[in-house]
Amino acid sequence: MRPVGRRNDAGSLNNRPDYYCTVRTKTTVGEVMKQAGSRRKNPGTFPERLQNLTHGRDEMNLCELPFALLSERNGSRKFLRFEIEDYDRESRQTISRTLTVKGDPELGLPTAKDEEIYLGLMKYTSDYNGFAEAKVVLQRSALFTLMGWPKSDWAYARLTLGMQRLVGVRLSYQNMWRDNRDKQYRDQGAFGILDSQQAGGSYAEHASVFRWSQVLFQSFDSGYLKRIDFGLQRGLSTTARRLYRYLDKHFHPPHHRSVTIDLARLAYQHIGVSPGIELDKVRKRYIAPAAEELEQAGYLQRRDHDERFANIRRGVWTATFDYGTSHGTSSIVEVTDDRATARISSRLQSLSNRGVSTALAVQLVDRIQDADLVRAMRAMDEQRQRGVAIRSADKWLAKALEAGFQPSPEFSSSQRRPERKIFRRG
Repeated sequence: MRPVGRRNDAGSLNNRPDYYCTVRTKTTVGEVMKQAGSRRKNPGTFPERLQNLTHGRDEMNLCELPFALLSERNGSRKFLRFEIEDYDRESRQTISRTLTVKGDPELGLPTAKDEEIYLGLMKYTSDYNGFAEAKVVLQRSALFTLMGWPKSDWAYARLTLGMQRLVGVRLSYQNMWRDNRDKQYRDQGAFGILDSQQAGGSYAEHASVFRWSQVLFQSFDSGYLKRIDFGLQRGLSTTARRLYRYLDKHFHPPHHRSVTIDLARLAYQHIGVSPGIELDKVRKRYIAPAAEELEQAGYLQRRDHDERFANIRRGVWTATFDYGTSHGTSSIVEVTDDRATARISSRLQSLSNRGVSTALAVQLVDRIQDADLVRAMRAMDEQRQRGVAIRSADKWLAKALEAGFQPSPEFSSSQRRPERKIFRRG
């Protein structure tokens, strides 16, 4: 076992480890190939396998540090960087490990929704071919059922956008990518989650094909996978899902049932909370509510706030989590934000009413601030009211956003009022 050290405020390494853990491979190559053979012999059982929400999979490197933003909006951020420091007792040295995530130049960084898509594709691939092949023929309506998404034009467009981001994202690991073949941490640079994706029209199901990236598939092939309760994670908020994926890697019942870790390291590096948020707010607004969700699901044992969080000294906190005795999907209540859903729906409808394509509307809602989007749409309304012919709503709106178009001050308030109603609904 290797202890993981932590740094104090002065930057020195304490001898006290944050936690002890052993990374274990939970799916061997032999098991994967056996599963794949069974799937080829019994292709008719695929729908039944998809319905079993407890048999999800996660790649062990990707659940250690996040590759996506914690929010649904990617904004203007171009990259993410996570850095952890481990203390190696054998060499008696502090080892720095980093992950840099660069988003697609056009589509930006993956968001929490794109991470959700990744987990759905992992579950789908596990049941489809047992990770025997990198290429997967995707029945998107089955994936939506699996993920709890509606079979709508928005869902098809959002899935396409998410898979495009998984193709375009670039992950670079420095002394952080675990090679399961030689059991060593290595450098691994510039690879995506997917190598390619191809989707036909909304209802051309069998025309949908994707391929896992070569680097990631090699990790699958080496057996560096773990089981997750897919139904459980599907019902969690984004922060709780991140916490669940991280803890589930480091829990190894019955021998290792407790994890204690430096709170700052957990939140800023492993969960992906912005370092600009004060640690006290992180504890109260992010980690404590996430832990409570997992307690309610039975995944974590209940602890009082003072028992879970310990103030070691000024500015330094630890968090302790204990593996629950009874967890499953039965106690999970789907976490939904009705206000956010209504807001997104109203934005999409507003764009659609102006002739904007569903594909572009999804990207705009995902990336553009409300105020900027409203101003651009009002500018479009003003131009049309003046008799200006707009042949392509997509091109015009994209140009308007880029140039910062705004409606003139004398633009009729009657045109603004409906927009206010739409965007205040949420």
